[in-house]
Amino acid sequence: MKIDVAAKFDVIVIGSGISGLICALELGKNNKSVCLITKEAVTESSSLYAQGGISVPLGKFDSVDKHLEDTLRAGTPLCDLKNANQIISRSIYAFEKLISYGVKFDLNPESENVLHQTKEAAHSVPRVVHVGGDASGRIITKTLIDKVCREPNISISQGTCVLSLLKDPNGNAFGVLVEDVTKNKYIVLGKNIILASGGVGQLYKYTTNPVVCTGDGIAMAYRAGVCVQDLEMIQFHPTVFLGKGDPFLVTEAIRGEGGRLKNINGEYFAKHYHELGELAPRDVLARAILAEMGKTMSGFVYLDLSTFKEEYFINRFPTIYKECLNRNIALFEKGIPVSPAAHYLIGGIKTDVFGSTNISALWAIGEVASSGFHGANRLASNSLLECIVVPHLLVERLLSIPEVELPQLESLDVDFDSNSIDDDGLKSLIKELQDRNTKAISLLRNKNTLNEHLQWLTELESKVNTNLLAFQYQVQELKNMILLSKLITKASIFRDHSLGVHYREDCKELSKEFKHSIFNENKQLSWEIQKNESELVPILK
Repeated sequence: MKIDVAAKFDVIVIGSGISGLICALELGKNNKSVCLITKEAVTESSSLYAQGGISVPLGKFDSVDKHLEDTLRAGTPLCDLKNANQIISRSIYAFEKLISYGVKFDLNPESENVLHQTKEAAHSVPRVVHVGGDASGRIITKTLIDKVCREPNISISQGTCVLSLLKDPNGNAFGVLVEDVTKNKYIVLGKNIILASGGVGQLYKYTTNPVVCTGDGIAMAYRAGVCVQDLEMIQFHPTVFLGKGDPFLVTEAIRGEGGRLKNINGEYFAKHYHELGELAPRDVLARAILAEMGKTMSGFVYLDLSTFKEEYFINRFPTIYKECLNRNIALFEKGIPVSPAAHYLIGGIKTDVFGSTNISALWAIGEVASSGFHGANRLASNSLLECIVVPHLLVERLLSIPEVELPQLESLDVDFDSNSIDDDGLKSLIKELQDRNTKAISLLRNKNTLNEHLQWLTELESKVNTNLLAFQYQVQELKNMILLSKLITKASIFRDHSLGVHYREDCKELSKEFKHSIFNENKQLSWEIQKNESELVPILK
């Protein structure tokens, strides 16, 4: 069937989180025509739900070197030293750019001229700046959307799903095939394409991610021959409320300011698992909570707030306070019931610090990308830091390279079946996939369970590819979820040792070599040794 070319742009940005919005805004300001494509409303992204803030080395007790050392200690020598240093070195510039957009960061209540910075897990000093108490992501995203909507060079396409990337005979990306909210399909051409489509949290039964995070960007990139790395590295946030209603994140900043974890018997336990207690690295603390839940046969532990004055807590964490009230949680009596949930994909599309991939004219930024910044365990609040820094690096690089010519196309032949689908059947398959992923590729993994899961995924993939032929976004989304689940499982089997957030119960010893798991352009899985391991080890001793 022939699909028409609907529009041509200098740049296509896929995703409307903070990184995608900054890219679109900066490119538009530099006279580039930009099409911002988003699967749901432009406001719906993981960035919106980020509570903690942004880690920035400000103040006399902090420095780029100190921030870098904390990042490397949390991420292990799987971190890319050069990339991490470049991102942190640019943090203050990116932070000041946010202020220039109109973001007003919270000030210290004791000094109106000093920013309030808090401490989160694995940080050696308080360096996390925040907005609206615990509403950093929501307020920053809203500020950027307001700016983007006023930029005449940016066109926003909401409710539009990208079905596949298009490449020319030379292997260069030049456009996307999309389906809009009315089920119409058309082609958008772009001289450069930026993937900013977020993570994979919806692969799991419990997640802090919104419904749009189904791994579409990574799946379509993988099919197009893009290298992906470290997909087994998935961070589970230790403290998420999983009661009635949607899960909601309970920011780490509460523990950074004195909140303590206790089991249902009222016993404080964090120090038994790590000397840093509540501020231990997230993977350690998440597994500790899981262990306590197992010991007490409970579905949660409590985050105890007895060290807080109520008035301070209400003003400092207004979003969480409101959520707790709405859900009838007696937060100042027993505490907030919390347990781990899928939170952040550390691996993803293999990029350099500028967002370049192995395919010309295709870039990736934010959670969908993996530059080695986070290593094997992301330092708290470094994700938003990456989201505000890398877009500026990408834009600078993109503006410095020669423009390519788009192919003269009016339409393209696309082979797809237009049969109908059963929504209930799809939902049932997705639920089973999420349940099984939660058991097999979650916080604790082992070879037997992984192998069984891989066999089930292979059978499911064959069944879906045979019976669900419709090339429309609901089916494509399911296929993306199955593909990503399969790749994560393969990588989890391949990494037959524990490292960071990847914990193999049957092989707890660390590897002597720190190496990335890579699916290359031929979709083969192999190791890539971390190039600067020798430089990292002395820093971490």
